[in-house]
Amino acid sequence: MRLFLTLLTGAALAWGQAPSINANGIVHGATLSRAGLAPGVILTVFGENLAAAPMSANDTPWPTSLGGVSVLFDGRPGAIFYVSPSQINVQAPWSVLELGQATKMVAITVQRDSRTSPAMNVMFMATSPGLFTLNGTGAGMALAMNSDGSYANPPGAIPGAMSRPARVGSVVSLYATGLGTVTPSVAAGQVSRDLFRRTNSAAEVTIGGRSAEVLYSGLAANVPGLYQLNVVVPAGITAGMNVPVQVRIGNNMSAERVTISVDGAVEPAQALPRADASTIWDYVFRNNFRQNFSLIPGKNQLYQGIAPHAQLLTAYLNPVAREAIEKRAGVLPAGSMVMKEAHGPGGQHTLSYIMYKIAGFDPANGDWYYSTRRPDGSLGTSGAVAGCINCHARSRANDYLFLATPAPAPAPNAAAVREYIARQNYRQTWRLWPGTAENQASAAPHGASVSIWMNEIAFDAVNNGSGRMPAGATVIKENYTPARELAALTVMMKSPGFDPANNDWYYLQQLPNGTAAAEGKVEGCISCHEKERGNDFLYTSRLSRPAPRAADVWSAVTSADYQKKWKLFPGTTAQMPGQSPHGAFISTYVNDIALEGVNGKRPALAPGSIVLKENYTPEKTLAAVTLMYKVPGFDPDNGDWYWLQRTADGAVRAEGRVTGCIGCHSAKASNDYLYLGTLR
Repeated sequence: MRLFLTLLTGAALAWGQAPSINANGIVHGATLSRAGLAPGVILTVFGENLAAAPMSANDTPWPTSLGGVSVLFDGRPGAIFYVSPSQINVQAPWSVLELGQATKMVAITVQRDSRTSPAMNVMFMATSPGLFTLNGTGAGMALAMNSDGSYANPPGAIPGAMSRPARVGSVVSLYATGLGTVTPSVAAGQVSRDLFRRTNSAAEVTIGGRSAEVLYSGLAANVPGLYQLNVVVPAGITAGMNVPVQVRIGNNMSAERVTISVDGAVEPAQALPRADASTIWDYVFRNNFRQNFSLIPGKNQLYQGIAPHAQLLTAYLNPVAREAIEKRAGVLPAGSMVMKEAHGPGGQHTLSYIMYKIAGFDPANGDWYYSTRRPDGSLGTSGAVAGCINCHARSRANDYLFLATPAPAPAPNAAAVREYIARQNYRQTWRLWPGTAENQASAAPHGASVSIWMNEIAFDAVNNGSGRMPAGATVIKENYTPARELAALTVMMKSPGFDPANNDWYYLQQLPNGTAAAEGKVEGCISCHEKERGNDFLYTSRLSRPAPRAADVWSAVTSADYQKKWKLFPGTTAQMPGQSPHGAFISTYVNDIALEGVNGKRPALAPGSIVLKENYTPEKTLAAVTLMYKVPGFDPDNGDWYWLQRTADGAVRAEGRVTGCIGCHSAKASNDYLYLGTLR
């Protein structure tokens, strides 16, 4: 971090009062280029009378004002870490572009005390990649690290530091800025120590003109706006002290003038660890699993787990396991590792778990070795752990896994689907449809009550607001008589190519004795479900989240029948006493996603959360409705909240990034901008 800051700072004293920005004086922090900037980028402002004296931010988060100096981007403050009379280093707001916007001309001004510089208009793009170099110019030797902590530069390139050429097959970390937005989002000036936030656009890296595998593309841990790219040095490149390296992300390419050093030698292959807990944990940490292993498909960081892992979880697959999952290999091969890290309500790490497949270790139970590790490094129970085996054996048909799915989807015919359902043990290994309960009231043609189960693929699609079920998604509806006797199972399975005209859904109605009463392209099922063609033929809840626009959000809220189907915010009552600006009385409702976050003490509510407040006059007449809606990437600097105030007669009084709402609720930024309840 010290080296990085040294590359970016340095100034000469200047005197005067009114700040001014030099012509073409706003440049990319890594390349010093004026060609374009990106959300969250580190940039440098050159000018005159920018500050009274040199000053640096002592800690993170970087402030929006330093020494009486602020930098505004269309009026939104950036996060500053260095000011001087002639130079400012600042991170641009993440929300400088509107959600989904590709380019925008942004007016940048410097405020010093009560004086403001003339604005300079600068083009912002979704991405503007630039690699940091040792000389700070954006050309020459890259700021690049080998996995042993040495620099991937010629020996002696950095006085007092170890440097050596990288080996073919080794992992090298490159450092950049301008790679665009990330998930989960984070406010400008904040570091990313708690989570590894990955870029929303896939990064491509070439070394010596050859494609390099990118293991991680996201924010580095210790410097706001600094990205890290972990890449594997590809085979077949010509060794040398100045091998060119470039990054492409979002159709934009970094400069050609950046190099690393590459040895002709090949990195020795690592031996897989033996069945010993300390050896296994040493291996995964040496391999930097939190960055270099992939997240389990469909699972975001800090998702809500279920018993016995009912905490906030992050789950990873090593490359061996990931490849088997992607290929639906049926079982994971020896060497596969599945990691799970548990976090408390405040996001603090509480425990790590691993499942590691070792050939011949425990053939009766899939050869899985289990182990846990506490944050202090002490190890828990390890080996063929009876409690782990007994639980995971319920998912024996899925190679003992509950999350990732190596088992191939069945063929779209009754016999194959019946066998698949039986082997999956769905009542113990699948989830109820979010927001539903067992034996909830229903109607024809599905019986007096139903229980709706879904495999993990389908559950993630609903939970993540994906808009459409992916291949392999399967939904089972148990149909019960008024006496709660099982009358039938009805199944919808997404099978690619089966029925493209009707979104590839295969239907099955199976009687309790296993007989297929109807299957395939069932006309009755299709004619009913096609009424919800816009929701991928599904009735139970919406797959797509509304766009952050008043009409779309209000339509979604009213379609959900929020007054009847949503819950009041925990701990509140209907028409409880309120205060300005929300009226004499208020009723506060939350959708299922928000309710889960509040009850689960998440550090922040999940995407799709809606908190809706009805505002009443002293006479208890509805005056307005105000709501907060969490939209990933909408406003990363302010919790990604979209705000809407709608009067009782339907007029939209304010919406979007509403300054008044943000200004008030920012006092509760540590509670995800909520005044009600305590999330942590």
